[in-house]
Amino acid sequence: MTHAAARPFLLTDAGLTAGNGLAYLVAAPWLSGLLGTDTSLLVGLGAFLLVVGAGVGWLATRRPVPRGPVLELAALNAVWVLASLGYAVLGDLTTVGRVWDVLQAVLVGAFATGQAWLARRG
Repeated sequence: MTHAAARPFLLTDAGLTAGNGLAYLVAAPWLSGLLGTDTSLLVGLGAFLLVVGAGVGWLATRRPVPRGPVLELAALNAVWVLASLGYAVLGDLTTVGRVWDVLQAVLVGAFATGQAWLARRG
C-alpha cells in the first residue's frame, strides 16, 4: 500500500496495542480488581497484545505496506471487537470493566475500519 496515511495509522495502532499490552502485564494485579477480571487473563492478553503490537509495528515499516496482512489485521481486530463486546455483556466485570471493554471495542473497531479502508484504497 502506498497511501500516505497507512504507515502513521499502523504505527499508532502498534503503539496503542503494545502500550495496552504492557499495562496489562505490569499492572495486572491492580487492573484485575478495577476491571473485575482474573489477573491471569490480563497477563495472557498483555503478552498477546505485545506480540500483536510488535507485528503491527513491523508491518508498518514494510515498503510498500502489504495489503493482505493489513486486511488480516482488520479481521483480527474485528474478532477482538466481537470478543470484547461479548465479554462486556457476559463477563463478571465491574462497571468500570464493562465501560473499558466497550470503549476498547469502539477504538479497535475504528482501527479495523481504517485498516480495511486503507487496504482497499491502497
